[in-house]
Amino acid sequence: MEEIENENKAKENQILLIDNYSYGYPTDRIKRIETIINDCMTDVSSRVVHYSQFNYELARNSIGIILSGSNLNVSSFYYNFKLKKQFDEIMKLIRTTEETPVLAICFGIHLVAYAYDAQVCRMRIPDLGGKFIFLVLNETDFLINHKNIPVDVHHLDFVNPNDCKIQNSFDIKSISRTKGYRIIQYMTHKTKPIYSIQFHPETHNTLYFHSGLFDERIIDKTRVIGKEIIENFLWMCYYKKNHK
Repeated sequence: MEEIENENKAKENQILLIDNYSYGYPTDRIKRIETIINDCMTDVSSRVVHYSQFNYELARNSIGIILSGSNLNVSSFYYNFKLKKQFDEIMKLIRTTEETPVLAICFGIHLVAYAYDAQVCRMRIPDLGGKFIFLVLNETDFLINHKNIPVDVHHLDFVNPNDCKIQNSFDIKSISRTKGYRIIQYMTHKTKPIYSIQFHPETHNTLYFHSGLFDERIIDKTRVIGKEIIENFLWMCYYKKNHK
């Protein structure tokens, strides 16, 4: 009976994870986010939906939404209108959400910026993949409660902190200076529960990185903090739903 009760509670407290990777793209990032969600608490479950199958109604019964990273680039929307159209429903969700918390990761932060008419820029250098950088936060909050953290970055697009559309709607909490670019790494909407991060909290496990290339202590700390960020988001969603 207790197991059935827990399953019912988990269905009532569902996190919608939107998979933004192309079909067949080799990544374990979706699985790692899903594992963190399902391991966090028995009263919360995950539902994974590919971006091509998403419609606005799917979000209605979710206590929180996570927008994953992607092998695609939002900066391509400016000339690839067919690709942009495939994300219209997700951008509608971003623009209209009022109560349901959203955690936007990497490609997700670019979708958020685009949805708010900000410019999504593309770096003129090779993709930042499998790299660790250290971030300093202007201020800590419930999502990231560490002032200085190592993070896993893997992207080509970025959002410029000088963009006036971003400054009007979002509080910029962390900026990195990477390869000569100033990049927003963490921002929160001023009035809505939208939390956008450029880095990947669903860090690869230690075996993913070549031996000796990175300090294993940094990898471990990055993975622990990243998992903690996702868990903090889940707890916030759960508390918001169950303590109205």
